[in-house]
Amino acid sequence: MAANHELVKDVHLVTLSGPLNAHQAQQIVHVFRELSERGTKRVVVDLEDVLFIDGPGLAALIAGYEFFGSDSQNFRLAGIQEQPRLLFDLTGFDRVFAIFDSVSEASTEGETECTTTTIPLFSHHWQRQVATAV
Repeated sequence: MAANHELVKDVHLVTLSGPLNAHQAQQIVHVFRELSERGTKRVVVDLEDVLFIDGPGLAALIAGYEFFGSDSQNFRLAGIQEQPRLLFDLTGFDRVFAIFDSVSEASTEGETECTTTTIPLFSHHWQRQVATAV
């Protein structure tokens, strides 16, 4: 899993791709913790390429929310797909997180600019499990 960090102005864009599950959750929490310790105040998480989130993946997003003050103005989610959206709806976290249809909406709300961090979550281990199951 790769992570590139750039910060411009006051918003950091974290782009995730692949399933957000138990295998990736700790790494995502580490990214959020690192950004928080560096003084990042606002984060937008791009979930457009995340088609699946399980319990530990949701817990990682909750941890990120807590790292940034449990404030929906400081921690926003964008581009949520069908299964993750259902998970948020069923668990009630759709009322906790600020959820936007696009990164553009999430980053321009409040007139801020974003930079990008890309974190591919589709690990080789998970690919092997899928290939074996099929």
